[in-house]
Amino acid sequence: MKNKLRLTALLVAVAMLSVSVLTGCGGSSSGDTKKEAEQAAAVQEEQAEAPAETEAAKEETAAAETPKTGAPTAEDARAYVQAVLDIMCTGDYDHSVELSDIPEGEEAQLRDSTIESAVESIASDAGLSEEVKADFTDVMRVAFSKAKYTVGEAVPTEDGGYDVTVTIEPLKMYAGAADKLPERVSQDELAGLSEEEANSLIYSKVIEIVRENLEEPEYGEPQDIIVHYGIIDEQNNLWGVSEEEGEKLGALLFSADME
Repeated sequence: MKNKLRLTALLVAVAMLSVSVLTGCGGSSSGDTKKEAEQAAAVQEEQAEAPAETEAAKEETAAAETPKTGAPTAEDARAYVQAVLDIMCTGDYDHSVELSDIPEGEEAQLRDSTIESAVESIASDAGLSEEVKADFTDVMRVAFSKAKYTVGEAVPTEDGGYDVTVTIEPLKMYAGAADKLPERVSQDELAGLSEEEANSLIYSKVIEIVRENLEEPEYGEPQDIIVHYGIIDEQNNLWGVSEEEGEKLGALLFSADME
């Protein structure tokens, strides 16, 4: 059967773009990004330290693998998570998955508008010029298209849903920026500029570095993350992942490392 699924969060846009507040540049603080990285590491450590399944738990899991009539299967869960990632990163997905809030043929538009909205928020706060904002949006589309992820097994859970393992190789989009940025923006160039003008100059140079990195992208070590797929609207029998679950994926797609 085909489940009627709802895309509750185009997950990665906000999580990824929070990294691109360009840590260490234009007065921005690297503390938030470091905290995000530590939180992501803590999630992974917590999962790694989870106790092994008891024999009783294994029996319950085996029993749960036979879905109830009308309930989603493990393949439904895997296909959904794959679809969410594919839409955000490529603008398309396997159309055998039904998503209740995405009209057919508007997937790429939704992806682009989500990225544009997130960029707009950052650009507004930093006072970026229209030209820099446009470049920022363009490079983020390219970055998403270069993301690397693999959707693994889906394990049944007591609530009738599934825990789906996703393996992500974080894209090192800011690699080398810590050394390259001071070479491309001098204090003399920044002197006398308004805050908005200085931000636009700094962002333009970081975008330039990111664009270069995306030509031959490098990735970090593969990391596993587990997201829960379950019912999100009982009245309409809609299944999916919550925004919180989606943000866990988004926090790992891109590396904040500027070294």
